[in-house]
Amino acid sequence: MTKNNAWRRVAALALALVLALPPALTLAADRSEIDAQVDRIFRNGKTTGGSVIIARHGEIVYARDYGMKDVRWRLPVDERTFFRLNSVTKMVSGMGALQLVEQGLLDLDADISDYYGYRIVNPLAKGTPLTLRQAMSHTLGLNENSGYSSIRSTVYSMLSADSKKKSNFLDRAPGSRYAYSNFGSGLVGSMMEAVTGVSVNRYMADHVFSPLGIEAAYSASLLANPEDVSGLYRNGKLYRAAGNYTGKTYEDFADPERHYRTTVYDLWIRSRDLAKIAILLCGDGSYQGIELLSPATIDMMRQDQSTLGKSVTGASPYGLFLERNTFLLPGRTIYGHQGMGKNAIQNVYFDPETQFVFVLLTNGCSLKRDNRVGVLALNMFRYLYPIFTDEQLLP
Repeated sequence: MTKNNAWRRVAALALALVLALPPALTLAADRSEIDAQVDRIFRNGKTTGGSVIIARHGEIVYARDYGMKDVRWRLPVDERTFFRLNSVTKMVSGMGALQLVEQGLLDLDADISDYYGYRIVNPLAKGTPLTLRQAMSHTLGLNENSGYSSIRSTVYSMLSADSKKKSNFLDRAPGSRYAYSNFGSGLVGSMMEAVTGVSVNRYMADHVFSPLGIEAAYSASLLANPEDVSGLYRNGKLYRAAGNYTGKTYEDFADPERHYRTTVYDLWIRSRDLAKIAILLCGDGSYQGIELLSPATIDMMRQDQSTLGKSVTGASPYGLFLERNTFLLPGRTIYGHQGMGKNAIQNVYFDPETQFVFVLLTNGCSLKRDNRVGVLALNMFRYLYPIFTDEQLLP
């Protein structure tokens, strides 16, 4: 065999091996090919508009915007589009709460009664205090179907010992069992306002968003550029126009008694700005030299709270407002949070081991799920992860 023929055989074998890989695992994939596949995943997920961001080692390495933020006026999603985060709001808000823990204004394991000036107790388990740690790990033991969303309710009327409303509590000791709770999550914002004397929106703007150069708000009406707000779509049809959000009044002042829902799902932000926050959480609490949380606090956020102390004893897949996901990458824990509401899904996941950050925001798509992860997010993550980490996923 001649030298030239030998090289041809080696080259042919190498090419065959590359072609044998699934498209997602061809690490030298052309950007246009990646864009086409990302668009295909969006389209298969019946997405009206969306944005996906990938970061590695603290830098954004890929960004793709898809579809429309306003179908009627044919306005495309772009880098300026604001999305409503739904439950990813909890993860971002948790940063502010933990800053206050670092400052000594909040205590993860103190009785939350201390922040309200009256006794809050589960009448079905009077001997166990309710704590901030429980609220942030979804083990507080509150009843999601208790009517907490009423605008006429107050924390006192729902939870004080004087109210004697057993229906607002689950029949279990606080901290004894995991049960995802919007009710408990909202109390975190209420406690933040109680100790700072300012709204959650103002605190987060001053201490989280502004230092990172982020424009974000807990009401679309507070954004400086409301024209960039996306509407909400269901099955490709308008469900709620952007004007319904930008025209909504927000009380930008502290009112701990009535502001018990702010930290549940109301934050608006751009995809690239959310990536900054995810990069910070994936690392040591800093973004480009700006430290917002200590490395010790970041470690604590990621820890399974079911293994820590007497106040949290029930099995929980959560850290502190941080999901511990073992489904996206078999054999590895991925951190982040997902949000879902009115046919829009939002996902932030990061892998500290590879310093991989994944952000996916939509304004309407299919809500089909696979083991509590949206199929759209699952397909997008598993396509992009091996391209940008050089790691082949298991089948």
